[in-house]
Amino acid sequence: MLTSPARVTCAQESCIPSFDVESKLEARFECPICLQCLQDPLLTSCGHRFCKECINAWLKQKGGTCPVDGQVLNEETDLFPDNFTRREINDLEERASQNHSQKDDGDVNHGGMVECNFRDVGCLETLPEKDLPTHLETHLHSHLSLLSAAYGKLKISVQNQQMATKSHEASFWDPGTKGHSGENGVCEESSPWQGLMRSLYERIVVLEQRNHEQEIQLENLKRQLSSVSATSSAGIERLSQDLSLKYCGGVLVWTVSDISEKLEKMLSLPNAFMEYSPSFYTSPSGYRFCARLNISPKERDHLALLIHLKRGDNDQFLDWPFSGRISFTLINHLYPHLHLHETMMSRPELDAFKRPIADLNPRGFGYTEFLSVYDLRHQGFIYDNRIVIKIQVQCV
Repeated sequence: MLTSPARVTCAQESCIPSFDVESKLEARFECPICLQCLQDPLLTSCGHRFCKECINAWLKQKGGTCPVDGQVLNEETDLFPDNFTRREINDLEERASQNHSQKDDGDVNHGGMVECNFRDVGCLETLPEKDLPTHLETHLHSHLSLLSAAYGKLKISVQNQQMATKSHEASFWDPGTKGHSGENGVCEESSPWQGLMRSLYERIVVLEQRNHEQEIQLENLKRQLSSVSATSSAGIERLSQDLSLKYCGGVLVWTVSDISEKLEKMLSLPNAFMEYSPSFYTSPSGYRFCARLNISPKERDHLALLIHLKRGDNDQFLDWPFSGRISFTLINHLYPHLHLHETMMSRPELDAFKRPIADLNPRGFGYTEFLSVYDLRHQGFIYDNRIVIKIQVQCV
């Protein structure tokens, strides 16, 4: 009979293991006891740095000696706060969160100023190139209106030209004075007919030039309309997804696809490869969160599942630090009675629940040993190469 997999059920704060996925954490920022980034660093009288909780627990359990060189340490007189190292780590965390924000938003081209693609039909906006896709999506309806108005004007212009052409051609056929003769009694009707033919030829040339110009204008309008149609479908789909995440009431059903391939990457690059969920809100004007899934920095055969606060549009109106209840549910597709469900309460003293300075707060809160990789693979949690995690955040 299957049983619920054993795991560490104590929720705790955890920092993103590596600030830069392309370079490992410097040794001077690593605690020799827990082998993670220093938290509340303390400097000993013998010149070594440790996490505050790690060294205090070590001194109580291991007889009061330094874990590195064995020197006797007094908890009251030989431990000093290392504020300089703390500031260096905070700077690295802020840069890491900025890098994550850039990756979350996709590759951004920081080029110069560009004109809107619909300038020819009346949109006079000039903006940075990286903001052009957002401008095209948010002003989709106004661009369609401009294109419709331009098409209508062009159609009326063509009709007016056709009417003017017919009127002008009709003037060529006004009959002259009947029976008019020259000085020698020769009829002079041949001269007006030659002028008429010359005028008709010139008019045909002009009309062909205008017709060619109008064909080019119509082709440009058709191309812009097809471009708007493609952009509008993608924009509407993205807008629908953004609205659903903003009005989800703090409940996110996160489907992690291609989980087998992602697990292999996590195991081979434990500090470099992490999977982030889409951002979601507790309410349309509430707190903004995302979840993080990666290999545990403590147990390399376990997965860590944590939640991060992200900077929102209305943070200045919210109460800080965040206070609420957070629930994780990992869906078991084969055995519904073995859904893995955990609930935790926020802790206002932790940095993880303070107002984010950058787009992503690098301090997360959750379970660093949520579930073993073996249990995930063999106990029915993976179906069709994907897993489903339900995340619920309630303000209290």
